[in-house]
Amino acid sequence: MKKTILAALAAAGLLLAARWTAWFYGGMETAEVLRKLSGLRVSLTLYTLEHGKKPASFADIIKSGNLEGAPKLKLARHFAATSVRDTNSFRIKDTGGWAYVNAPGDPSFGLLYIDCSHKDEKGRYWSEF
Repeated sequence: MKKTILAALAAAGLLLAARWTAWFYGGMETAEVLRKLSGLRVSLTLYTLEHGKKPASFADIIKSGNLEGAPKLKLARHFAATSVRDTNSFRIKDTGGWAYVNAPGDPSFGLLYIDCSHKDEKGRYWSEF
């Protein structure tokens, strides 16, 4: 009886580990990620046109009503991200999420990018989009 229970628990543990590994190493298709990135950039452009300047923080776009919230991003080898991280320069930290350069003195001010050092299925770096 105890051996059966232990075997069942071990099998369940292996199944959970396999599912988690498949989820972690899997991700959205490139087309879906790019659609979401394009939507974020459209909201950034609308904000800039309405206010005459780029936002000091990506959260300003959400506060202004131009966007309900950042869409979920799930890249391979990363956990899912549901927010946009403000950063003072275009520097890849490999978070696997969205990032926005919010330092007015930086040449990349206003850039919204995918903070990932990995490549998509066609061999392009995510941060290049």
